[in-house]
Amino acid sequence: MNNDDTYKITLLSDISMQSKLFKDSLEKGIQLDVQIVSLADIERDSGEETLLGDFVLIDYHYLNDSNFESYNQAKVVSSQASKEIVINCPKDVASSQLFKWRNLVGVFYIDDDISLLLKGMEKIMQDEMWLSRKVAQDYIEHFRCANNVTTSQVYANLTKREKEIMRLLGHGASNLQIADELFVSENTVKTHLHNIFKKINAKNRLQALLWANNNIALAERV
Repeated sequence: MNNDDTYKITLLSDISMQSKLFKDSLEKGIQLDVQIVSLADIERDSGEETLLGDFVLIDYHYLNDSNFESYNQAKVVSSQASKEIVINCPKDVASSQLFKWRNLVGVFYIDDDISLLLKGMEKIMQDEMWLSRKVAQDYIEHFRCANNVTTSQVYANLTKREKEIMRLLGHGASNLQIADELFVSENTVKTHLHNIFKKINAKNRLQALLWANNNIALAERV
């Protein structure tokens, strides 16, 4: 991680008056530059220089299941593991809904004021986490269980090729990257994914990743 004065901070949001005001308040409070990056920016990114910073602030409502993949792909292209901070989170959200963020270090709720956010950001940049006690306990238990998961029979029944694709999917690879890795066409990968999703009862890549965390032993996912 960089020194405090060279941290790169990204706010994942469309550019609007609200996001600009939030950016200005955040920059004034933490004395660091904040770059607003939209999903459209990420999708156009050539990968030559990552748009994601050391810390990425993500509005809970900005990414849904369908466009989460664009963000996930940007992380794959990026050479650094950005620490993820969720903002504007609903108070009653289930902890499990937050665990798709693999590098989660902070959660701020929709009714938190800017002073609390700045206090939390200061702690986060000192390599601490800013999570409620319940989320922190659930987070620890989630990954403890993930590391002790035994492989389900459903996964065992997948073909060798389907298991290879699941492993690459878990590493964040795109369809094209999976095709290149396995020396098959992109259409072949799409067909395999369709079959996999049907077998594991998943509707999209995110659901498939969550299923993998709960049904495939860690040793088989690396």
